[in-house]
Amino acid sequence: MLLRYLSSILVSEVWTDEDDVKAEISEVKGEIISFGSETIKTISLVVYPTIDGCNKQRLACIYGLLSDCYLRLGESKKSSSTAHPNSPNLSALDVARLYKVFEQECQRVSFIKNLDFKNVAGLDGLNLLSFKNEVFSHVNESSLEALAKMVQTLASIYADSLPEGLIVWQDVYKHYTMSLLTTLESRVRKECDVQNAERFQEFMSQLEQTYDFCRTYMRLLSPSDSLDIMKRYFTVIIPLHSSHEIIPDNSTWQDCVIVLLNFWLKLTEEMQEIALDESSVGTLRFDPEFLSSCLKVFMRMVMEDSVSPSQAWGTVIGYASSGLIGDFSVEIPIFCRAMLYSGCGFGAISEVFLESMSICAISSASTAKNESLDLPHLYVNMLELILRNLVGGSHEHQNLYHLLSSLSKLEGQMENLQTVRHVVWERMAQFSDNLELPSHVRVYVLEIMQFITGRSIKGFSTELNSNLLPWEGWDGLLSTGKKSNPSANQGSPDHTDNSSRFTSTLVALRSSQLASAISPSIAITSDDLLNAETAVSCFLKLCESSSTEPHFDALIAILEEWEGFFVTAKDEVDTTEATETGNDWNNDDWDEGWESFQEVEALEKEKPENSNHVHPLHVCWMEIFKKLITLSKFKDVLRLIDCSLSKSYGILLDEDDARSLSHTVLEKDSFMALKMVLLLPYEAIQLQCLNVVEDELKQGGISGVLGRDHEVLMLVLSSGVISNIITKPSFGTTFSYLCYVVGNFSRQSQEAQLSTITNKGANERVNIEKDVLLLFIRIMFPCFISELVKTDQQILAGFLITKFMHTNPSLSLINTTESSLSRYLERQLHALQQGDYFSLEEISSCEMFRNTVSRLTIKLGDEIRSALPLLSSNAR
Repeated sequence: MLLRYLSSILVSEVWTDEDDVKAEISEVKGEIISFGSETIKTISLVVYPTIDGCNKQRLACIYGLLSDCYLRLGESKKSSSTAHPNSPNLSALDVARLYKVFEQECQRVSFIKNLDFKNVAGLDGLNLLSFKNEVFSHVNESSLEALAKMVQTLASIYADSLPEGLIVWQDVYKHYTMSLLTTLESRVRKECDVQNAERFQEFMSQLEQTYDFCRTYMRLLSPSDSLDIMKRYFTVIIPLHSSHEIIPDNSTWQDCVIVLLNFWLKLTEEMQEIALDESSVGTLRFDPEFLSSCLKVFMRMVMEDSVSPSQAWGTVIGYASSGLIGDFSVEIPIFCRAMLYSGCGFGAISEVFLESMSICAISSASTAKNESLDLPHLYVNMLELILRNLVGGSHEHQNLYHLLSSLSKLEGQMENLQTVRHVVWERMAQFSDNLELPSHVRVYVLEIMQFITGRSIKGFSTELNSNLLPWEGWDGLLSTGKKSNPSANQGSPDHTDNSSRFTSTLVALRSSQLASAISPSIAITSDDLLNAETAVSCFLKLCESSSTEPHFDALIAILEEWEGFFVTAKDEVDTTEATETGNDWNNDDWDEGWESFQEVEALEKEKPENSNHVHPLHVCWMEIFKKLITLSKFKDVLRLIDCSLSKSYGILLDEDDARSLSHTVLEKDSFMALKMVLLLPYEAIQLQCLNVVEDELKQGGISGVLGRDHEVLMLVLSSGVISNIITKPSFGTTFSYLCYVVGNFSRQSQEAQLSTITNKGANERVNIEKDVLLLFIRIMFPCFISELVKTDQQILAGFLITKFMHTNPSLSLINTTESSLSRYLERQLHALQQGDYFSLEEISSCEMFRNTVSRLTIKLGDEIRSALPLLSSNAR
């Protein structure tokens, strides 16, 4: 009856006041305990399963009764095996002490409302499966101390090693401090706007407050755990990493970065104190001493504006993402790499590195490691990592641009800078020489090396121009040879070889890529480009394998790749020879013949803009033209020759090849042959073709197509052969043809003006015709008129002008022709001088003869100025 009464009280929901329960039981407690085993069975099988684990006061009462029962059994020397079947190895006194501990700790944490003590401990001991989760899920500021003490007491039950799943009291503090950091990190991701400096300052304030609050708890942990948590205070800013590029470089953000760096310094100083603890000596991999030295130098440079806020932000993000893992030999390079990848220059990087290494040299950590860690090794190691990624197919080149651009300025210690530049250059040279690498990778690296020197035969890509900086005062081509006096090597054959080595390799690789369109097995090497002769031999072999238009396009692209290389190489040799022989100012006879110097200078100025030197690869161009003509691709030939007019590489064909090619084209199309030779500076061949055209015009007359061919008129005017056509009677028919073309376009221009007034709509065909008419009105017609005046054809010129200007026939009795002619030319000259003319972009239909039009436009001013004095002063 008594045990049933006890059970009813303990499981009753009516008895809610624990003091009343204890008072009720106290009256019969002695009898209850005297029943010993029966009481234990009743509580274990009936009462305990019914009690809610969150009712910790009732559980404490039950644990107390069980403890007293086992204590009585132990004192009476009776067996407890039937009373506690789940713990047969424990004596009754041991079980009594266990339940007394449970009672005590259950009461300690009874104020934690939702904590289920059954998940902490059961009748047969600690509940290891749910112990940790139950404790961690209820850790907060108010419960922290109680839970830590509870865990410490419960863990002390085990005299030997702790069972798996059981935490220690330090874990409670660790979990609490980490949870605060995790909450702060989540808030950063959701709420912090790094574009807002004020919000960032608020975040830093919260971060420091959280750290200050947790410092006491962190000091209770093991040194390694303390350092791990403190590292999290460095990395808490990583969620903001995507914003480092948009931080403005102003004083407000400079202050923000300085606040962050000051907080980091505070962390490192306290980390040093932990690291110096006797219990941590020799056990910690991370040494904060060298981070502290890096940060002090770095913050000073931020304050001195040597490092911008955006660079500083990129550095701390980069370091927090990959640092805090090792000793000085690891941390200093990681910090410097973070500086490099954020865009810092060599001066700042070298200063941080050298000052940090100087501290390392005098510290106890100075070992053989720092003897092999210097600036050249630092840069080469960073470069190696980047090059490995490049070989692995990485398309992220920004880090390589940062590394090379950091060396662009003459800053820091010059000796260190030049040494680092040299080893970086040498490593890239070795890398580019690796034949096992894909050709596109080698081409890319060689293009970068060319950009660094500021020299290129074809200009640089937009990507390089936007992301990379050339090295000031650097001739890397010299550094590939012996480290001797640069000035002594400048004109030497060795320097010339070094200058062309990288370029020839780059051109060969690019050419192989282009030649793959002809055959994937074709490989062009630098030996094929030793000189023009070997290049021609190689090109002729390529031509033998080419038979389709895509093949010809590839051949043209290869030639355009080569021509800059050979012309540049020739110019360098000529410049070297001129330097060696042309500056002998110590010769006493230098002033003899000085009087004739001005005459020579005048003759030089009179030379045409593109002197008649032949392209070094003219044999190759001849092969290209023959193949295009075989396919009747005459316009492609004209376009290529016109394109060459803007370059200084020379004439694409020598006179013999031009004559041979003209004969071939004359057999197919005499006017195309004439256009081709008019683009070349060989007058004898031009006159030969004019004779053929003259005969053809006499026999066949002027067809409708010929009457609308403005290209013939434009090329005749541009080449200068117009004077021969006007003055020589043998070309009378051709002259009549040109006059017909001029009259035809004059009429079309008048009709176009009328059409513009009456009908503003125009289709594509009309737009093209308008382009041609604009070219005729602005350039060709005034040029033709000027040529007529210069060749004493003023009457014809005046007649054309009066027709063009719609002079009233009633004024024909008055001599207005010459005055109209004069006024017209003066008006055209004024428009030229005022820049009141079109740009080439306005005339899309003349794309094929862009350079010819450009030259003719320049020539027009001289033509008008030469013609005006020939008109009478009265007319003007």
